Amino acid sequence: MKVLALHLPQYHVIPENNEWWGNGFTDWVNVKKAKPLFKGHEQPLIPYKHNYYDMTNVDTIKIQAETANKFGVYGFIYYHYWFNGKKLLEKPCEILLKNQEIKINYCFCWANETWARTWDGKEKEILIKQTFGGIEDWKSHIKYLINFFKDERYIKINNRPIMFFYSCNRIDNFNNMIEYWNEELKKYGFNNLLVVEFVNSFNSGKHNINSDIITEFEPLNTARYSVSNICKLKRFICKKIGIIDFLSYDYIWKCLLNNKKSYGNKKIFRSAFVNFDNSSRKGKKSLIMKGGNPYKFKNYLNKLVKANNRNYDDTFLIINAWNEWAEGAVLEPSDNYGYKYLEAVKSVVENANRL
Repeated sequence: MKVLALHLPQYHVIPENNEWWGNGFTDWVNVKKAKPLFKGHEQPLIPYKHNYYDMTNVDTIKIQAETANKFGVYGFIYYHYWFNGKKLLEKPCEILLKNQEIKINYCFCWANETWARTWDGKEKEILIKQTFGGIEDWKSHIKYLINFFKDERYIKINNRPIMFFYSCNRIDNFNNMIEYWNEELKKYGFNNLLVVEFVNSFNSGKHNINSDIITEFEPLNTARYSVSNICKLKRFICKKIGIIDFLSYDYIWKCLLNNKKSYGNKKIFRSAFVNFDNSSRKGKKSLIMKGGNPYKFKNYLNKLVKANNRNYDDTFLIINAWNEWAEGAVLEPSDNYGYKYLEAVKSVVENANRL
């Protein structure tokens, strides 16, 4: 079993964010301004030795790769942003592609959501709308992606480049697009794309999308579909009146581990989350998991890799996330916990792979 961590390539200045949020904006701005909202609330999160890095610095990418390799993280799932031909936050991955000496496996997740000031993909105060083109856009998109698929470090299974999709069901003519892409891939000697579909707050997995494998985006999938009706009502009320949505870290993990939902005959990659707290972005309208720490994470992750209650595919374990600092989902070393979360991953995976 190999660990893949979701990776946010956001931490660098781009003209669009300068326009929308002010000059010099990156997510570090949100991370730094976070304040504790209750007794024991661990905010702000601080990167190890106050390393507020820049993802366009090649040394940053090298250090992340070295750290991942050291602690048993097989590769990164980089978020990929494509808006009908317009790219955003593409520079870190293009730098990685040019620097072949960096030893890290990777693949993409097309984060096909509208960007809005609400930070949650809902189409209010739109910054850039997620739109989809037809065949001409499919052609230019796959042409861009093939540059990465050719990279030996890009993750493939049986010569099939693997690609995650955040919301398959929101992509116009998704099945036709994948068929077109597969024809293009053959011209370059690849087999069909291996399509991994995220199930999340926006996608229940109930549709006619031709995906190969399912991954549940945690903890939002569990918080949306697997909690009790009382918990769902509480969450609904919190959102309505604009107060903090607290959920127990232990309760969400237990619901995740007890989930027996199936998606027809499709296999499922196990999915885990480090923690979740987006109060640095949303303040009192945030979702916060209370009670999480590296020791609990290690215990629950160990249970997850041993679980056999579902149609699991043991190739990969997906973790949210490597560096979602503004959402509190962070494997990277921090001043708060040092390398404890990464040490937990290394220990659990090494033990699992000995069995």
